[in-house]
Amino acid sequence: MTVQEFSNEFEILYNEIATNAAPNIDEYEKSVYLTKAQLELVKNHFHPLGNKYRDGFEQSSKRRADLKELIVNHISTTQIASSSGISPDSKYFQIPDNVFLIIQESAIISNSDECLDGKILNVVPKTHDEYNIQKDNPFKKPNDKIVWRVDYQKLAGLSNVELISPYTISTYKVRYIKYPEPIVLVNLTTTYPGEGLTIDGVSTSQTCELNENIHREILDRAVELAIADYRPEMVAVKTQINTRNE
Repeated sequence: MTVQEFSNEFEILYNEIATNAAPNIDEYEKSVYLTKAQLELVKNHFHPLGNKYRDGFEQSSKRRADLKELIVNHISTTQIASSSGISPDSKYFQIPDNVFLIIQESAIISNSDECLDGKILNVVPKTHDEYNIQKDNPFKKPNDKIVWRVDYQKLAGLSNVELISPYTISTYKVRYIKYPEPIVLVNLTTTYPGEGLTIDGVSTSQTCELNENIHREILDRAVELAIADYRPEMVAVKTQINTRNE
């Protein structure tokens, strides 16, 4: 859908439900609701408890197709020096700032032993609680088959992952879902001069980058969010938000 189609259909659906009982919504407000709806939908597609079929991202071909425009491959060989790791074996690798959800990852080790040099290891995400429980267990610690990763963070203004392995890591490979670009229906600078309006730092007009087969789901959700805000007595709308998810 184009930005004009998003705007027109938002207006139609909103007026059908709200009639004259709710205030008009301008293009900036529509953009905010559409962007919020898009982000919620991406989260719900990834998490099995966020949709009515209880299917996760990998369990549904529709869900994979819906998000395919957001899937990015990245190879990092850039290590960030830091002594702030939670383990003596911590290594920091830089990742793009637009990483939203990691869906697959691996690490390549460098070693003088020919049997280990260039070996590809699976990367297993760990919570800090899991790390504290398992770090002293010799049967669960990182080895020549797995690398641990704890939550990524910012170091010196750079996004990174903290990998834990007793081996030298030369390369970190990741496939991830990037943070979706906002939906902005008009050029905010010219439409609202002097107000400095942006959505996620974007002020220029741009439509949804996701597959078109999901655009109307985003539109429906955005209208529901707007109705729930402007007509709070319509609590049924809020309860329908998650059950409509596919």
